Amino acid sequence: MTSRSHTRLNRPAADTPGWSDWELARLAVQLRGFAAHADDPVADAARRLEEAFTADELSRADAFLEAGHQDTDRLAAIATRLGKDAVGYEAWLVQQLATAWARLDELRDRIDDGGSLMANTHVASAIDYVRGSRP
Repeated sequence: MTSRSHTRLNRPAADTPGWSDWELARLAVQLRGFAAHADDPVADAARRLEEAFTADELSRADAFLEAGHQDTDRLAAIATRLGKDAVGYEAWLVQQLATAWARLDELRDRIDDGGSLMANTHVASAIDYVRGSRP
C-alpha cells in the first residue's frame, strides 16, 4: 500500500472516482486548517494537499470554494448603475439577491458556530456549504 492510497483521514486513493466537488472542498479546507498549526503553514498545506489530491481534484475543490464567495462589489455596482429611484425587475432582483446573500451569511455563521449542538455536516451538505471555508 502506498502512502497516497490511504491517508490518516481514511480517504480512498485520489484517483478513485466518485468524490464530489463538495467532498473534495471539505477535505481541502480540513487539510489547510491542520497546516495552520505548523511552523511553515504554507509549505505544510502544499505538502498535505499534494499527498491527498491530484492536480485536477485540487482545482475542482478550489473552484467549488471560489464559487461560494459572493460578488458584493459587482452587486453594488449594479445597484449604483440602477440608482436609488430605479423601478422594475432589475431593481427588485438586486434587492432580492442582497437579501438572500445576507440570509445565507447568517445561515453559514450559524453552521460555523454550531459546534456539537447539531449535525452541521448534514446541514452544510444540504446547501453545498463547506464548514469553515469563510474567511
